[in-house]
Amino acid sequence: MEIVCGQCGKTISGEGAAFCPYCGAKLTQERKTPETRNEEAEQVVRKALSVNSYPERKKILLKGLEAYPGSLEIAWELLFIGEPEKKRTRNMDFSIIKCWNLDVYRNPGEFSDEKRERMREQLFSAPELVQTLNRFDNPGEKQQEYLQRLCREYVELFLEGSNQVMGNLFGFHFDRNKEKKLATPVAQMISRICEDEKLPPEQREQLWKALYQAYGTRTGGNMKYLDELLDS
Repeated sequence: MEIVCGQCGKTISGEGAAFCPYCGAKLTQERKTPETRNEEAEQVVRKALSVNSYPERKKILLKGLEAYPGSLEIAWELLFIGEPEKKRTRNMDFSIIKCWNLDVYRNPGEFSDEKRERMREQLFSAPELVQTLNRFDNPGEKQQEYLQRLCREYVELFLEGSNQVMGNLFGFHFDRNKEKKLATPVAQMISRICEDEKLPPEQREQLWKALYQAYGTRTGGNMKYLDELLDS
């Protein structure tokens, strides 16, 4: 029988185990069963994604999770919503948007060592992330999918949505030369990721590749400018 630890999310094989060998938490004898689609839960996710407000989106998902507590669809979507800072250090608080944690590689000087460590944790090792990933049959692939989506959302929201990056005229953004405008900040972020010794080499590679792919997705596959900067 396989048991899933409710604390760390790891699967333990064999009967009779009272405590998790990975984290020490007390185990309940519940079998790991294959996840099946839940149409009602999927409707909750669609409703949440139709809302632009992240706090409101989170309310919808949490309410849905109360109705469908075993829903992997809802648990997965909740991974892309962060938590507001308890003590604000800036006028605008982006911490409710999970992909904002990638800002640690765009503006590292704006964060303390402790804050940078917490931001890295949200990318790879936050408890809720580990628990959810380990509910999938392919947690490694889902980890990469998680990073790829975070990177796409970051490029779209915080780079394409930035006047500093894209420039504007009377408050309007123009997509002309988007590939060139996005290349500089993305190349800088990739460079900082590759130099981040706080991450193991395999995590660095996962993350920079996810950001590289996100740039390609947002630029229609035109990698010319980014490749030139990375090769220089």
